[in-house]
Amino acid sequence: MEFPLVILDTETATLSGAPHLLELGAVLVQDGEVVDRFEAFVRPEVPIAPEATEFHGIDEAMVRDAEPAAVVLERFRDWAGDRPLVAHNADFDARVLAFEYARARLAPPPGWLIDTLKLSRRLIPESPDHKLATLCEHLGLEEGLHHRALADAVWCWKVLEACALRMQPPPASAVQLVQACGQPVTLILAAPRVRGLLKPRHRSLEHACREREPVTLIYGDETASPVPLSVLPRVLYDQGDRSYLEAECLRSGTIKTYRLDRVHQVRTSP
Repeated sequence: MEFPLVILDTETATLSGAPHLLELGAVLVQDGEVVDRFEAFVRPEVPIAPEATEFHGIDEAMVRDAEPAAVVLERFRDWAGDRPLVAHNADFDARVLAFEYARARLAPPPGWLIDTLKLSRRLIPESPDHKLATLCEHLGLEEGLHHRALADAVWCWKVLEACALRMQPPPASAVQLVQACGQPVTLILAAPRVRGLLKPRHRSLEHACREREPVTLIYGDETASPVPLSVLPRVLYDQGDRSYLEAECLRSGTIKTYRLDRVHQVRTSP
């Protein structure tokens, strides 16, 4: 493939809930060669979950001196430009990056994400499954590190090359790869949002997230009387059949998640 592509992978500080970027790795490929690389740890705003460290091996000591997500993402956006992006299970990586761009209030890279998971399901149907490590083994690729961002970006590129060799006619542009994946994925489409209508009592949270203005939540479930909580809203998002607010608790300075159905009232500063 002669056209340029940015192949990326992310690792996260948590394995459930809203994603928090921990490591970003990418390679710029053109004419079948890696011509540039991007690799960065991110200092997360939440503790690294033990099960996440067990998965990728990254612990708190490794990221203690890393840059915050906003700095890393701005550098990555400038580095990637408007080139098409590639990831394995692109919906996941798009969500990770989209959340962080939203938190940083930065415009994300505008390019499509080509999904090698979808391509491999279509073009390598005989593989036992379509996890990245399984595909590498099935394709007879040399053994190496997995579940680290830059390494997995390189593996993703090799799987993409194998998929492209099976396409007839061979892809002459990134658009053909996007079309072969089906519905395209972009960071803009993956941005965190509440997809239904917010209830009237919650609507001021959109403005508070956008302007980074503190509010007081009257918050509680059916088992206890609601209490006032002072927070600095960051993002609103859906997960499953519930809607959530991620915000900084102004009392503790930690990042917390609040269920919108437990927010009885939002009080804004005069």
